[in-house]
Amino acid sequence: MQAPADAIPTEAGRDLVDAPSFEVLNAIYLHKMATPLHIADVTGLPLDQVSAVLKDQADDAAVLDLEGSFLLLEEGTARVLAFYRDRYAPLRSEGEIISWYEKFENGLNRQFIKAVSDWQTSDGDARAQDKMARLVERMIRHLDAAIPKVPRYDRYAQRFERAMARADRGEMDFVCKPTVDSMHNIWFEFHEDILAVVGRPRDV
Repeated sequence: MQAPADAIPTEAGRDLVDAPSFEVLNAIYLHKMATPLHIADVTGLPLDQVSAVLKDQADDAAVLDLEGSFLLLEEGTARVLAFYRDRYAPLRSEGEIISWYEKFENGLNRQFIKAVSDWQTSDGDARAQDKMARLVERMIRHLDAAIPKVPRYDRYAQRFERAMARADRGEMDFVCKPTVDSMHNIWFEFHEDILAVVGRPRDV
């Protein structure tokens, strides 16, 4: 059977991963461990499709099911990184996404890291939270220039807006808590994502 047009060979060259499978595996890669509900929420894929992909990937030794939360195995990580390399190599060659990333890294990202530190050390001071929210609003606007190049980044904007709205309603978990889709957690996942898109190593 012929492989789908959007399939990308893995690093090992044994298998192919299509775009929906990448979305599922990448959600786990960015979150470190994820439930089907979280994956469906952040990818926009139907839950039954997510479950089917997870079953296939588990059967293929790419993910491990730990009582309903899924962890990437070595093969799954190889598939994710191979997709990033092959799909986004043309963007790296153009250079525009590299310039966008550098502006993000040297500007917004540094400011956001400081704002998170200020919020944590102030025990959730309202002014520190407001500063974080303003930076997230700037990030959403900054994403507008990247979305035409990486359309799935529109979902980060939607997630940021939802987290801000819940934090504004007093749900403080949506500021920094790592186990929910908080502003800080979404930012962290995006940072991992853009590093993979531009081919830069993550900080150790």
